[in-house]
Amino acid sequence: MNLRGIDLNLLPVFEAIYVSRNLARASAELHITPPAVSNALARLRAHFGDPLFVRAGRGVKPTSTADALIVSVREALDCLRRGLEPRTAFSPETSARVFNIAVRDAGVLLIAAEVAQRVRSAAPLVRLHYSQLERPRIGVELASGRLDLAIDTPELASAELEREPLREESFVLVMRKGHPDGRAKLTIERFQELQHIAVTSRRTGRSNIEEAARRAGFRLTPIMRFPHLMPALSVVRATDCVLAAPRAVVPQEGLLCRELPFAMQPLVLSQYWRSHAGDDPGVRWLRAIIRAAAGNL
Repeated sequence: MNLRGIDLNLLPVFEAIYVSRNLARASAELHITPPAVSNALARLRAHFGDPLFVRAGRGVKPTSTADALIVSVREALDCLRRGLEPRTAFSPETSARVFNIAVRDAGVLLIAAEVAQRVRSAAPLVRLHYSQLERPRIGVELASGRLDLAIDTPELASAELEREPLREESFVLVMRKGHPDGRAKLTIERFQELQHIAVTSRRTGRSNIEEAARRAGFRLTPIMRFPHLMPALSVVRATDCVLAAPRAVVPQEGLLCRELPFAMQPLVLSQYWRSHAGDDPGVRWLRAIIRAAAGNL
C-alpha cells in the first residue's frame, strides 16, 4: 500500500469501529464527535473501494474486506503504540502496552498460566502476544523491536542478546495409566521396543529424545512426530504410545511418569532480550514477572 494515499489518522477509527461494532461507541472511545467518525468511515470506504461495515441491528458488522484488513491495521497500530510509549517510565496499572514474546512449546506450557495471573493482577490493560519463530529469526526480530523477549534454550545465545536463566526441567517418560509397561522394569532394551512419539518444531533432523538415544548408544525411531506437546499428550493418554517430556508440563490426570533408563540432558530455559533494551522499564518489569513465575512453579 502507498502510505501517501491514506491518512494514517483514519486507522484508529477503523480499529475502534471494528471492535465496538457501533459508530456511537467508537466516537465515545476515541473522544471525537459522531460526525467525525462518519466522515472518517466515508474516507476509508472511498480509499478501499468497499463499504467495510454494513448495518446489523443497532450497530454494524465488518465486511470480508474489513476482516482481512484488521490484522495488518492492528499490527501497525500496536507497533506505533510500542514505539511511541515513553521508555523513561512504565506504569503497569495504566499501561496498554502490547508485549511480543517468542517462546518454545514447552516454555509456554510451563509459564503461561502463572505469568497470565501475575500480569492480569498487576496490569489489566497489558496484552501478551506469544509466537513460535524459527531460531534464526528471533535475533533479528529482537533487534528490530518487533519482539520484546524470547524464552528459549541455550542454543539461542549470541553476543547481541542478553540472557537470564529461568529454569531447568528433567525429562521423564510419559505413558497412560494402565499402560502394559506401567509397572514393569524399564530397561533400555524395553525402552527401544515402545511406541515413541517425538515432539519437535523441525520437520527433519533428530528430536531431543532421538539425540539422547544416540548419545546413549542406540537408535530410536518414533512412530509419530508432532510440533506441539498438547496433541502428543492427548495421543499418549488414548493409546499405548509413550513420550519423553519435561516433568512439569505433564498433566496428572490419566498419565503416568517413569524415569528414563538413561541420562538425558534437562530442558534449560532462559529469557533473552536485545542488549540495548536493557533500559526499557516495561521490558524490565515483564522480565521480573517471568522470573518470578518460573521460580514459583
